[in-house]
Amino acid sequence: MYRKVRLRLTLLFTLVTSILLAALLCVSFFLSARQQFSLQQSSFTSQSFTVVEAIREQNILTSQWLSDREEAAGFRIYLWDNDVELFHNHDHQNYIRQVYSYYLPALSNGRTLHALSSPADISVGCHGLLPEVLFYHKQMVKNSSILQIYFLQSLDPLYEHLRSSLLLYLVLLVGSECLLTLFCWYFTGKLLQPLLDTQESQNRFISVVSHELRTPLAVILSSASACEKAPRTEQKSFFQVIEREGTQMSAMLEQLLTLSRADSHGLHLQIEKTDLQTLLLETYESFQPLAAQTSHRLSIRLPESEIPLCDCDVFRIRQVCHILLHNAISYTPAGSGILLYIADGTYEKEIAIGVQDNGPGIPEEERDKIFDRFYRGERNSRLNRNNTDNNTQAWTAEKGHHGLGLAVAKEIAAAHRGTLTVSEAPGGGALFLFTLPVVFDGSYPDAGRLL
Repeated sequence: MYRKVRLRLTLLFTLVTSILLAALLCVSFFLSARQQFSLQQSSFTSQSFTVVEAIREQNILTSQWLSDREEAAGFRIYLWDNDVELFHNHDHQNYIRQVYSYYLPALSNGRTLHALSSPADISVGCHGLLPEVLFYHKQMVKNSSILQIYFLQSLDPLYEHLRSSLLLYLVLLVGSECLLTLFCWYFTGKLLQPLLDTQESQNRFISVVSHELRTPLAVILSSASACEKAPRTEQKSFFQVIEREGTQMSAMLEQLLTLSRADSHGLHLQIEKTDLQTLLLETYESFQPLAAQTSHRLSIRLPESEIPLCDCDVFRIRQVCHILLHNAISYTPAGSGILLYIADGTYEKEIAIGVQDNGPGIPEEERDKIFDRFYRGERNSRLNRNNTDNNTQAWTAEKGHHGLGLAVAKEIAAAHRGTLTVSEAPGGGALFLFTLPVVFDGSYPDAGRLL
C-alpha cells in the first residue's frame, strides 16, 4: 500500500511539474527565437541602408564591388537597370528565378516588382511563426537610369541554429524529467515517512495494548472460572483478585484515554487560580500512608515566602504529582528518601515542582525514552526481579505500571505550556522537574478551550 501510494504521488508530481517545465521551455524557446529574428532583421535593415547609400555615392558599379558587398553583408544583391537584369554573380541567374517564382509573388500579391518599395516589405515568405527570407527593395535614379535594387537574405542559418537550440532544449527537458522523477521519488518518500512511522507506531501501540490487556483479562477470566467451582469461603479471595485486576485495567484505560485526547487536542483543561503550596501539601498527606507501607521516607519542602497563585488545572496537576510520586515509590528500594518540593526562584514567570529520590537513578541513555509510551527501563525491571528474589516487597516496578504514567504527565505539562524533564539528583537518584507558567496567557494557542 505504501509503495503504491508513493508511486502514484511520484507520477502525479512528475507529470504536473513536467507539464509546467515543458510549457516554460516552450515559451522560453519561442521568445528566444523571436529575439534572434528581431536582431537578424535589424542587422539586415541596417546593412541594406548602408549598401544603398554606398551605391548612391558610387560612380561605377563593378561586379567585384557588388560581390564584396554581398560577402561582407551576408545577403544577395539584385540590380535592374531600366528593367534590365544586371548579373554580377554566376548563381544569380538561377536564384533569381526562385525569387520570381516564389518569394516575390508571395509578397506582391499580384503587384509588380517595381511596386515593392516600402519598409513593410522587409520580411517575406511568411510561413508559420517566422518568415523564410528577409527582403528589401529600393529604387533610385542614377546617371539618367532607373536603378532597382533588391536585397534578399536567407534565414536558413538562423533556423539551423534554432533547430540545434530546440534539440538542446529537448535534451534538457528529458534530463530534467529524469532527475525530477528521482527527486519526486525521494521527496514523496520523505513526505510519507511520518505517515509510515505513525502507522508503525499505531501497530506497535495496538500490539502492546493487546499484550498489556491480555494478562489482566486472563487473570480475571481464570479467577471467575475458579470462583464458580470454589467453596463460598474461598470465593472472596477470587473476587479480590478480579477487583484488583479490573482496577488496574481501568487505570490503564484512563491513561490511554488521556493520551488519546492529547493526541487529538481534546485534553480539557479547567484553568483556575491555584495555590500550589496547598495542592502539594494535600498530595504529600495522601501519599504518607503508602510511603509508610513501603518503608519510604517521604518529605516535603515549601518556600518560606508566599508564591503567586498559578493558572492551571488542579486535577491534572495533582495527577502529575501522583504519577511522579508513585513512580518514585515504585522504583526506589525500601528506606529511600523521596522529596516533594517547589524549587526556589523568583516566581515571576514560572513555578517548578520537583520530585527527587535517592534511588538507583535513570541511565543517561534512557532519559529521553522514559517519556515514550509503554517504555519501561530495563534496569528497573532487572532490579525489580533481583529484589523479588530477595523477598523484598518495596519494589513494584512491574506491578501496576504499564509505561504510560510519564507519557501522560508529559502531555499534561505540554498542555499547560510547561515542561517536564528528568536529570540526575544531587548525590544520586532521579530528579523530575515539572515547570508551569504562572499565568496561562490567553495569547497561547488554544487557551481557554479544549486543547
